[in-house]
Amino acid sequence: MLGLRRDALSSWARRYKDVISIGLLRKNNWQELLLNSPCDNEPPLQTNNSMTTIRTWFIVSGCLLTALAGWHWLGLDFTQTAATSSSRTASATVSVAETAAQPQASRERPEISRPPCPPKMERRQANEGVTMTSALTNSNSPANSQDLDQNREWARNFPSGAVAWLNNAPDGEQRLAVAEIVCPQLAQTNAAAAVTLAENCLGDGTNDSAQYLLGTMAQLWVGQDMQAASAWALAKPAGGQRDRLLQHIALAESKTDPNQAAQLVAQQISPGQFQNEAAVSVVYQWAQQDAKAALTWAESFPAGDLRDRAIKEVKNVSAISAGNLPMN
Repeated sequence: MLGLRRDALSSWARRYKDVISIGLLRKNNWQELLLNSPCDNEPPLQTNNSMTTIRTWFIVSGCLLTALAGWHWLGLDFTQTAATSSSRTASATVSVAETAAQPQASRERPEISRPPCPPKMERRQANEGVTMTSALTNSNSPANSQDLDQNREWARNFPSGAVAWLNNAPDGEQRLAVAEIVCPQLAQTNAAAAVTLAENCLGDGTNDSAQYLLGTMAQLWVGQDMQAASAWALAKPAGGQRDRLLQHIALAESKTDPNQAAQLVAQQISPGQFQNEAAVSVVYQWAQQDAKAALTWAESFPAGDLRDRAIKEVKNVSAISAGNLPMN
């Protein structure tokens, strides 16, 4: 940049010199013309105009030289300013880098001492203890009331306390009343546990309500794990309790696999009332899915009331499905 400006200045200086030379040459010519003029009183033509032109050239040249000098000076000042600014920028960059490299003071917050919290298991046990205490002290609990309806209401409001109470409750009406409320609630998430709880309420096994409760829990168990429920019932010793349980299991199984349920009734349940009721229940469920297959199985029964009842059950289901009235 500086070299270009110096070349421009030199060029303008040469032009200025040429202008001056031309002016001097013209001046000498004018003087020569004046001396050789034939009439002293008559100056040559265009003398005044030539002098005016020379003066104009001098003024213009002076202005141009002044402008070039100022431009040259401003260029030098700008170059120095730019260099100074670059130097300052580099210094600032170095300062920032040095600052970043320096280790900063630790900003960690001081630790606040807090009392240790008890483990989750201990807190849960403590909460369960409080819940159990509240349940047992309730006015409707079996410990404070002999009213079975109040005991059932208590079991609905305190299911966890009712389960804990059932595990050690004495045999009797209160125990069965509470179990009839708690076991169905428990079976929604864990039917196997509900079966175990209901089985503990059987007592001597002569209570039909306790037997029905156990069979219902086993039937719900089939919906969650059919193989486990069937294996549990088949492992029972032969007798009325086993046949009753298998009747409930066959009914639940017939809703999804009536053929398998029919084999269970024919092969595992002893002939008698439980087998007859189980057969009719399976025929009814099978007829809703496949009336022809259900009728074929019903017709295979030995002649008698059971066979007639099973065939009639299939025809009634078919009539209702067709929009007709069932047989009397």
